[in-house]
Amino acid sequence: MNTIAAISTPNAVGGIAMIRVSGDNAIEAASAVFQPVGNIKVTEMRGYTCAYGYITDHGERLDDVVLTVFRAPHSYTGEDTVEITCHGGLYLSKQILALLYRCGCVPAGPGEFTKRAFLNGKLSLSQAEAVMDVIRADGAASLRQANLAKQGKMHERMFTISNHLVEMLSAFAYWLDDAEDMPPELERDTLDNKLQSIQHQLQTMSDNYQNGRILREGIRTVLLGRPNAGKSSVMNWLCGMQRSIVTDIAGTTRDVITEQVKIDEYTLLLSDTAGLRETDNQIESIGISQAYQALDTADLVLYVVDAAVGITPEDQDTLSKCVGCPALVLWNKTDLTDAEPPALDIPVLSISALHADSVAPLSDTLRKIFSNACIPDQPTVMNERQNALILHAIERITESRALLTNGAELDMIYICLEDAAHALREIDGSDVSDDVIDGVFSKFCVGK
Repeated sequence: MNTIAAISTPNAVGGIAMIRVSGDNAIEAASAVFQPVGNIKVTEMRGYTCAYGYITDHGERLDDVVLTVFRAPHSYTGEDTVEITCHGGLYLSKQILALLYRCGCVPAGPGEFTKRAFLNGKLSLSQAEAVMDVIRADGAASLRQANLAKQGKMHERMFTISNHLVEMLSAFAYWLDDAEDMPPELERDTLDNKLQSIQHQLQTMSDNYQNGRILREGIRTVLLGRPNAGKSSVMNWLCGMQRSIVTDIAGTTRDVITEQVKIDEYTLLLSDTAGLRETDNQIESIGISQAYQALDTADLVLYVVDAAVGITPEDQDTLSKCVGCPALVLWNKTDLTDAEPPALDIPVLSISALHADSVAPLSDTLRKIFSNACIPDQPTVMNERQNALILHAIERITESRALLTNGAELDMIYICLEDAAHALREIDGSDVSDDVIDGVFSKFCVGK
C-alpha cells in the first residue's frame, strides 16, 4: 500500500495542528523532513516515543514540532505511523504536508486511516463506524453509545448471535451430508425455539436503534399551531435569538424555517411552520402543505396554542393527526390571560414565549417523553446500514420459522438462515463486499 498523509485536525487556525502519516515508508518520509534536537534518529526511534525538533525545507526551519512514532502492528492503522504536531496555522500545516508529498507520500482519502485499521484487523467494521459517531457525539448519551460500539460491545453481541446461527448451519451441513442421521438440534420444536430467541434479540436491538436515534441525530421537532398562536416567538425563545419574524399579522411565516437547538442532553431539529388555517393565498397554502409534510417525519410535535383563544376544533383536529408521534401542547401567552390550560391526553406546558428566561420546564418535559430513548450500557445499533441488515436477518428468520410451521423441507430453511447469517456477518465486515467498505469510509472526514 502507498504511504498516506493528511492533516488530522480541523481545517481552521488553532493552537496546534497534527499531520498523520501511515504506511511502510512513514518513518523514512518523516525522517526526511524532521531535524531532531539531540542525538536522535527517527528511523531508530521505538514505538510510542516522541522527539522534539524542527521541520526543515532545504535547510530552512519552518516550525518546531513534536514527532511521535508508532511501530507496526502496535498503531491505530496497524502500520508504521508518524504524527507530527506543529503550531496550528493553516498555511504552515499545509506546507509540512506538501513536504511529505515530495518525500513519496500520497494524500489520504476520506477515512483512509480508519479503513486501514479495519483492513489490518485492528477494528471491526462496526467499531470503525463508531469512530465517527464518537467524533459527532454532541451529548453524554450519544457519546456513551458511540464508545460502547467503539469498545467492541456491538461486535461482541453480533458475534454471539451470528455464532448461534453458524452452529445451526453446521448442523444443517452435517444433515445434508448424511440425511439418515437427523441431529437433535434440528428437531422442529427445538429449532423454532432457538430461532425465536435470536429473532427476539435482533428485534430488541432494532427497536433500541429507533429509540436511540433521536439522541444521536436529534429530535425532528415540528412547531405547529394556528396563526398568531406564537410559534415564531417559541422558535426565537428556544433558539435564544431572533430566528423567525414575529408580527401580529396572521400568515407571516410562509416557509418552513429550520434550526438546531441544544436543550440539555437533547438536540432539537426545529422546524417553524406556517400557521394552520384555511386560506386562498397560494403561497401561504404551500407553506401549510409543507407543515403537514414535516409532521409526517417528525419525532416530536410542539403544538402552540394561544391561551387567550383556547383549544379550537381546528386545534383538536390537527392534534388528532399526531398519531404515533409524541406531542406537547405549549399553552402560550400566559402573560395576557389567566385562562387555565385544558385537560388533555397529552402533556401541556404553560409558557410565555416572549418573556420566558429559561427552557428548564421544557427540558423536564422532554426527559419524561423520551425517558426510554436510550438504554444505558447496552450495545446499540448505530446507523441505518446496520439496522437494515438486522431487519433483513429478522425477515429471513421469520420466513424460516414460517417454513418450519408449514412443514417445509429443511434444505429450504437452510437457505434462509444462510442469508440471515450473511447479513449479520456483514455488520462487522467479516463477510462484506469492497463496495460496502468503500461506502462506509466515504462518509468519514479526511485525516481520520
